[in-house]
Amino acid sequence: MMNESLKAFLALNQAITLIHSNDNQSLELKQSATDLSQSIQLCTDEMRQSAVKLEQLLKNCHQDLDYAEEVWNSKARILSIPKDEIWEQIAQISNVDVRIRNLRKKCKIEVVKELKQSWTNRVTQLKRQWFTEKNTGKPKQEAGLSDKDGLIKGLERELIDQNRQIILAIHHNLELLGQDFSVFKINQLDSHVSCLPSKYKNSLLFQINHYHYKLNLFFNAKVAISNSLANSTKPSWDSFYKDSFLVIKRDRLDEFSITVLLFIESSFLQRLDECFDLAISTLMFHLTFYNDLLEKQNRYQQEMPQKWQAEKQSLDQLRSQIDKVQAEIDTILNSISKS
Repeated sequence: MMNESLKAFLALNQAITLIHSNDNQSLELKQSATDLSQSIQLCTDEMRQSAVKLEQLLKNCHQDLDYAEEVWNSKARILSIPKDEIWEQIAQISNVDVRIRNLRKKCKIEVVKELKQSWTNRVTQLKRQWFTEKNTGKPKQEAGLSDKDGLIKGLERELIDQNRQIILAIHHNLELLGQDFSVFKINQLDSHVSCLPSKYKNSLLFQINHYHYKLNLFFNAKVAISNSLANSTKPSWDSFYKDSFLVIKRDRLDEFSITVLLFIESSFLQRLDECFDLAISTLMFHLTFYNDLLEKQNRYQQEMPQKWQAEKQSLDQLRSQIDKVQAEIDTILNSISKS
């Protein structure tokens, strides 16, 4: 359509040129031809601008078709991956996933129980020291003015020591998690990902690298929990300290101890949960990749060679049509620039 219009405009320009070159034509006709030439110029300028814009838009068509051909070519590469390798990776991921979930369960039950028992033992020791009658050895319900400062300082030391124990437990379990995760070998992953079309491959590699970068931060940074136990329990500590102006009641210490036990569980599990969640998400991401790869292999194996050939012919036809449009655009741009 545009080429037909271009031919018409070029023919008009030739006719106008003949009018201007003919000395027998009147001045009025030549002036009319000049006016018409200016109007035609506006039309051809508009046509050139449209052709330039269309050429830019056509680049997207080329890119889409290039990717479609790349997807078609990737089918043979995906089928070339030994199925045993895929199943081996799936089994390995599943095995690591079970180990990590078992470790998480152990942390939530056994390790938390050990930490809470440790704090309970610390408080019991403080009670023996400060809530026992020196003469009779019998328990008492209050620590008097002479004992209050010693109990407060002892409790502060126990909070610091307990916080240190929590940090050590976090680091130890992160090391165990790192050891379990290291069983998952991804040495074959690069060769498997390289079989995919570039757009999908680049996105996949970016996500994989992001996952492993974040995991390495957890495994190697050795970062302690964000808030110490003393900071986490500060409101309760301030209330406890205020109530202990003259004497410290035994049941008030018990109340504060219960608050500490709650924060021990939450602070420990929160930090580890972040890493466990990330590790499991990383494994599930890889598992999804291999399940998708397996699904593609099964589907491609069921496709007949005739279907592949028909798809290739369709792509070639689309390429031919786009090339034809490009040739027409080139003709318009070249012709107008010369006219």
